[in-house]
Amino acid sequence: MVQGSSADTGVARRMASLLDADYVQVEHKLFPDGESYVRIPVDVRGADVVFVQTIDEPRDKRLIEAALITDALREAGARRIIGVIPYLAYTRQDRVFRRGEPVSIRAVLKMLYAAGLDALITVEPHKPEELEYFPGRHTYVSPMSLLARHTSRLVSNPLVLSPDLGGVRRAREFASKLGADFDYLEKHRDRVTGEVSMKPKTMRAEGRDVVIVDDIISTGGTMAKAAGMLRSQGARRIIAVCVHALLVGGALEKLLAAGVERIVSTNTLPTPEQVDTVDISPLLSPAVRSIVGTAR
Repeated sequence: MVQGSSADTGVARRMASLLDADYVQVEHKLFPDGESYVRIPVDVRGADVVFVQTIDEPRDKRLIEAALITDALREAGARRIIGVIPYLAYTRQDRVFRRGEPVSIRAVLKMLYAAGLDALITVEPHKPEELEYFPGRHTYVSPMSLLARHTSRLVSNPLVLSPDLGGVRRAREFASKLGADFDYLEKHRDRVTGEVSMKPKTMRAEGRDVVIVDDIISTGGTMAKAAGMLRSQGARRIIAVCVHALLVGGALEKLLAAGVERIVSTNTLPTPEQVDTVDISPLLSPAVRSIVGTAR
């Protein structure tokens, strides 16, 4: 049984079809004081239940709803509860940067486990190792092959770039699927003026279609700056690719103004119509089957 929530981008229905499973919509409303109410409208006793809840805006409320849905399924007698959370919020706070801070992703994952979640499936977390904070079974899927397949129709003579050294694994995987060169952007600060510039570490962008790949585009500031500088270095076209398109604070307009011609993302979050969107349901369904232990 696949249950869709109030925060679904169509992934739940498509997964139900791919899994040949019943689809059920979780009942949801808000109390006058703003608290969330959820209800499971069918009998789930003894069933393996997959519920899909991406963590879009408002993120804190979505997390509470996920915990409430999990508790409701446990109370109703579900045999096993598998949470598919396409975009898992708070993954970027995976360690203490300043004294007194929490490890936010650890707190979130322990909360979901305490609510009764048996297994967790997500899409391209910021760092895969942070999922180890979840005490139950957990896995993630990488959509790089799907994103590369879509992007291949948009570019010629491509150069794949990571915005920084930390994202090289992702860029390498994407470039391998695309059959392209890859590199990462290195920052340089002028010792006199203090101005920061970026350029590929070893490769040249001149005359090439440059694909900048990242896990998340939030405000778009770094990617917009990189796009402008790559343009000045002679790049022919700039394509921005991400897994999770948060696109907050006018990010879309910022990227387009910087010379980004196309933005490609997945449907882990709701996306504007200007964004090329790739469906990740075909990747999530096999991950569910591997946990449930059944083959279609």
